[in-house]
Parts: sequence; structure tokens; C-alpha cells
Amino acid sequence: MRREPGRNGLRVLPLLLCAAGCYAYVPVPSPVPTGTRVAIDLNDQGRADLRGVVGAEIVRVEGPLVHNSDTAYVLNVLQTRGSGGQLNRWSGETVSLRREYVRSITERRFSRSRTTVGVVAGAAAVLAFILTRDLLGLGGGDVSNVPPGGGGDDQ
Repeated sequence: MRREPGRNGLRVLPLLLCAAGCYAYVPVPSPVPTGTRVAIDLNDQGRADLRGVVGAEIVRVEGPLVHNSDTAYVLNVLQTRGSGGQLNRWSGETVSLRREYVRSITERRFSRSRTTVGVVAGAAAVLAFILTRDLLGLGGGDVSNVPPGGGGDDQ
């Protein structure tokens, strides 16, 4: 089976827009409930002391909260973010972060407004693609009354 180039990208675009826009990180209530997916931004001391645990120059650690105590947050780490913005995927390894290492903590929540914008933008992009290529057959074709073969007035 032969595929047309570019068609798969058209199908994936709305999904990518939705996936990117469906969640936002918001300030987390205190105490943070276990199971909550959080993003913990590390302070300078945390970045220095956790270098051997999470990697060099890591500024953010993300994942579901496993345990929350007076002294530490324990996460199943799904990803880390470096100071240059690079993402490093993890497989849910458990990491303990002392509270004194935390600059801020936010919670990952579903965002209706971002999802709506993503879906509308994706739908508009698909509609524009269809209309600009006359894929629905609604465009005006050849409106002349000349029969095929150019046989107008033969004299």
C-alpha cells in the first residue's frame, strides 16, 4: 500500500495541538495530595546537591508524588528539564527531594481553555487545508460550453 507524503502529518496535527494544550501547571494546594503529578523547580542548592541523582544542571523534576513528608517530596520521576530547556525522559524511578531544595512546586492540571484553543486551531487548519485544495469538489471547474477536444465552430 502506497502512502501519500504529508497526509500523516495532517492527521497528527490536531492531536499534537491538543496534547500540547491540554495541560497547565498551576500552584499546588498545601499539603500536596499523593498521586498528584507535580513539577518541582529546584533552587541552587538543590541543583548542586542532586547533580549525582538527577543529572547536571537540572532545574525541574516532574512526576507523580508518591510520598509527602515534613522533610521531603518523593516522586516517581517521568522527566527532568535542564537549564537549557532540554527534556530528559525517565521511567518512573523514585527520587526523594528534600524540601530545602525546592524553589517552587506546581501541579499538572487539565486546562479546558487550552484544550479548546488547540481543538479550534487544529480544526481551522484542517478546514483551511481542505478548502485551499478543493478536496470537497466545491470549486468552480471549467465553466465554458466548449465540448472536450476544442470543437467549437468548425468551418
